[in-house]
Amino acid sequence: MVKKTTTKDKKLAAEQREYKVGNKKPPKEHQFKPGESGNPKGPPVRRINLWVWFCKYMTLTNVELAKLDRKTLTQAQQTALRLVKNMKAGKYSGSERLARHVFDREEGKAVEHLVIENENTLTDEECEQIREALLKNANG
Repeated sequence: MVKKTTTKDKKLAAEQREYKVGNKKPPKEHQFKPGESGNPKGPPVRRINLWVWFCKYMTLTNVELAKLDRKTLTQAQQTALRLVKNMKAGKYSGSERLARHVFDREEGKAVEHLVIENENTLTDEECEQIREALLKNANG
């Protein structure tokens, strides 16, 4: 029995001949079907980092912070909680520096600008002192 070709079959054959496989053009048999997702499991789980917990705990009141059960917290949560409690208590010995380090690592280092509002020009010695101070601060 001879199969009769229809115009639909002819159009499909013509489309397949015209379609060129290449960059971002996979073969038809490997393309997603209509309604099928390319990522059925969804986006990857976002890592919750120390900075996120630090920000969350900074918004809590002292009463809310006291209610937190430290035994159920992860290491990152405990570290962030300790950092926040120290800063709220006014104990800055290392807390502020750690917070700045965490922020720089997680969010990216902020761009620092030097603005001189005085019309007087600086001497070479003053420029060198400023440069050394900036290098010292940048290196921690």
